[in-house]
Amino acid sequence: MSGTDQLRCVVEIITYQNTENGYTVLKCRAKNFQDLVTVVGTMPETHVGSVLSLGGSWKVNPKYGRQFEVESFEETLPATVYGIEKYLGSGLIKGIGPIYAKRIVDLVKTKLPNYYKVSQSDIQVLTPMQRGVIGAANLNI
Repeated sequence: MSGTDQLRCVVEIITYQNTENGYTVLKCRAKNFQDLVTVVGTMPETHVGSVLSLGGSWKVNPKYGRQFEVESFEETLPATVYGIEKYLGSGLIKGIGPIYAKRIVDLVKTKLPNYYKVSQSDIQVLTPMQRGVIGAANLNI
C-alpha cells in the first residue's frame, strides 16, 4: 500500500525511543487489527497508554515485517473504556497503575450506574458539575 493512511491506536509497548530526536518504535492496538501494529517514526514523549491519531503509510521492512511509518501524529484523549483504562494505568498519573485503573473504570462502568439505578450508557463523562443524580455533589458514596 502507498499514499497517506490514517491509524488511530492505543500504545501498548514502546520497543525503542531515542530521547534526542524522538524516533520511536512502538506496538499499538488498533481497531480492525487482531494483532498489535508496529509503528515507527518521530513521536517524541509518547507513553504507554497514549491514544494516537497517526498519518503515514504502510511499509514492509525485510527484517521486521509490516510497519506503519508515521509522517504526522497527534496524541488524543481516549474514547473507549479500553483506552481510558490503558491511559489511567500507564503510570503518567502518580499512584495509579494498571490495577487501580481497572478499579476506577469498573467503578464508573458498573458500580455507579448500579448505585444510582441508571443505565451504563447514561454515564459518558464525569465532570465537576453539581447538577443531576450523578453530579459531583452526589459522588461521595
